[in-house]
Amino acid sequence: MAKSKQTQLPKRADAEKTAELPLDRGPAARVDLFFTHQDRLAHVDDPIWQDVSALAVIGRSIFCTCDETSTIERVTFDPKTGQAGEHTHFVLGETFDLPEGPGGEMDIEGLAVADGYLWICGSHSLKRDKPKDDGLKDMEDIDWDPNRGFLGKAPLLDRGDGVFDLVAAIEPLDGAPARAARMVAMKKSRKTPLRKMLSKDRLIGPFMDHPCKENGFDIEGLAVTGDTVLLGLRGPVVGGYALIVRMEMKDAKNGFLKPRKLDGGKRYGLQAIDLNGQGIRDMHWQDGRLLILSGATTDLEALQSVFAIEDYDPERSIYQDDAMARVLDLPAIRGSDHAEGIAPIEIDGTAKLVVAYDSPHEDRTDAKTQRLTTDIFELASARSTSSKRRAAGGKG
Repeated sequence: MAKSKQTQLPKRADAEKTAELPLDRGPAARVDLFFTHQDRLAHVDDPIWQDVSALAVIGRSIFCTCDETSTIERVTFDPKTGQAGEHTHFVLGETFDLPEGPGGEMDIEGLAVADGYLWICGSHSLKRDKPKDDGLKDMEDIDWDPNRGFLGKAPLLDRGDGVFDLVAAIEPLDGAPARAARMVAMKKSRKTPLRKMLSKDRLIGPFMDHPCKENGFDIEGLAVTGDTVLLGLRGPVVGGYALIVRMEMKDAKNGFLKPRKLDGGKRYGLQAIDLNGQGIRDMHWQDGRLLILSGATTDLEALQSVFAIEDYDPERSIYQDDAMARVLDLPAIRGSDHAEGIAPIEIDGTAKLVVAYDSPHEDRTDAKTQRLTTDIFELASARSTSSKRRAAGGKG
């Protein structure tokens, strides 16, 4: 596989240096992901590297997805070369009964690994047609792709040496507890169980029929621990606050996933998060803290940041800016490198942060080798992040 610049990883960072990381630090390394050509992949029309929209990492396995498909991709990271290859392709329509079949666009924007599962979430959003040269008539059309209403989990199989496979196991796998693929019930109508439930919410409901990128309902972040599932919304941003939807999921008797009733009788809770007026582009639950990638709700070119909430409480209703720390500012490049996916990855025994970009800059891609280059950033420990926030009087 051909190398791009900066593929070699630095030696393990000193703990004291890691505790004082500047917000505008550049990447510590760049890691190349290599994919199989789309002509050799089922239900894929365009190159995977053009539209990577979410990441999740377990061991040496980097799971990612292209938001134009209903598939999951896995590449295997080699710390000796700083590259990830051995691409394996998983077609979700071969496991789950998708309303538009395995070839319909799912717009997967959230991936998370928890308790032996890969959790997967579509955007659940509406989209507006783009204008054509002959006028604006097409912009009046607002479309719904039924596969976008997906929320589910598929079991992971440990192959050893940090390699995990996504398995199409409808029947429970051996083990305690037994694991099987499950999803929330789906239909072709835009009135999916999740959209129907949230359409009655006094904050989110008014935005359910707005297209994504116009402050309409749009899931772009997913974080999971145990039965707790967090959905981070790119939109709507309400009163300057981003929103997180919390659900406690269970396996229903009919074989589908379903949110439990919480205190008060609702099947969900809401959190308002102060991200300086931006929405959520991705999330990750890491050892008690929640990492959040912020970004513009619309198609604005804007600075993106990573925030950390230490000792995160999923039942707390509001997180003001003094209750979190801004731990990384990503460089803004007009027209390219829009950060879409973040995930901690362990390298040399140290947790670092891998960042993948939509609309990648031309120096990140190579059509001949099907390469996409991601960035690796040093990631401050939870303890040092808390200390810096307290020293700053609570401000991130």
